[in-house]
Amino acid sequence: MLLEVFIVLLIISYSLFIHELGHAVATVMASKKSTAEVFLGSCSKANKLKLSFGRITCYLTVAISGFCEYVIPKNSPPFTYRQKIFFYLGGPIASFFGFVSLFSASHFVSGVAGNIIINSAGANFFLFIMSLIPITYPRFLGGLPSDGLQIVNLVKANRKERKLIT
Repeated sequence: MLLEVFIVLLIISYSLFIHELGHAVATVMASKKSTAEVFLGSCSKANKLKLSFGRITCYLTVAISGFCEYVIPKNSPPFTYRQKIFFYLGGPIASFFGFVSLFSASHFVSGVAGNIIINSAGANFFLFIMSLIPITYPRFLGGLPSDGLQIVNLVKANRKERKLIT
């Protein structure tokens, strides 16, 4: 039973990593000078596995929450409205592609490995759906707003700004 709990935690962490990596890839695609940091668990960098992929740095541990932070150099302009939307949609899009690829792969693998792959696909699909629902996550899941809520707030702020201009 303990092994099953550990495998479930690994599946959740793996799915979160795919999701947050989607935000990070969107960040580095949006600007030539931006960098991204992916955190699984808390924002602490201590006692975590550090991986770097070009302008993306990941701080990984077994976790049930995660986030991506983008950094823009001071001499660069801030992200535009479209770049921010692209950033917030990057995670759900990566989760969806993770679901599709893992679900497809599960048809070619049987036994325990096939079950792990299909459960990973399910976790990615769940993360895809849950991240688009405009909510604030409970404190034990990080307490941050979902990608859907971030997008809704960004659209509202953009509409308000456009009304002030006209």
